[in-house]
Amino acid sequence: MEVFQETESTQDIVSLLREAALFLWKDWPRDMRLSSINQENTRFVLNGECPHCGVQAAFPTVSATFKEMESNWPTRIIGAARCIACNEYILGILAKDSHDCWIYQIHFPLGKPNDDVADEIPDTIKSDLKEAMRCLWVRAYNATAEMCRRALESSCIELGAEPDVVLSEMIDWVHAQGKITNSLRDMAHKIKLGGNRAAHPSDRILSEEDANAVVDFTLEYFQHVYVTPARMARHNFDKPAKKGKP
Repeated sequence: MEVFQETESTQDIVSLLREAALFLWKDWPRDMRLSSINQENTRFVLNGECPHCGVQAAFPTVSATFKEMESNWPTRIIGAARCIACNEYILGILAKDSHDCWIYQIHFPLGKPNDDVADEIPDTIKSDLKEAMRCLWVRAYNATAEMCRRALESSCIELGAEPDVVLSEMIDWVHAQGKITNSLRDMAHKIKLGGNRAAHPSDRILSEEDANAVVDFTLEYFQHVYVTPARMARHNFDKPAKKGKP
């Protein structure tokens, strides 16, 4: 297999891509690793989650590789690789670690977050919730909690609360109307506090665990408020079965 050597122009391009990647994608999840590389460093296989089909798969290189050189010594290897599950392509980049061994560094595209939510959740709330899940995927933990709080506030308004009062009063009003239980009221206040903590400067910085908890609480809250009641309403077992059906 042909191995492209570095020129001044390609070095400039790779350097630009490297700086852009470090700035834009440094904190994005990268579920990938180097599985194998041949002795000549001209072929390699990555293994991980495909950004196209979401399946755990192998990605063998299918093109000539490019070597990024420093002082006539390769420091990075770049190659196009193909998912064995869906046959789509990625660009894989290897780098040297502190022990002078090749390791996975990054790949493109990185994929996209799973922001699927239940259809039973109203559209006015769904958009905020989906944005919260996308923020969590890129590790924007404060933004995650803030969007969960916003989704909760949208829900209170959708349930009839006055939009001009503070969120605590909205939650208590929804509870007083019998639309949520005591446990759901407490959960809603927990979501609100997480969002407040994220929105204002504080010594307490929200962690990944905190953001995951706020998302879990929000999904659980909407499950009880919207999803379960709507699904139960579709299955009324009090009515007799239609003719011809058991």
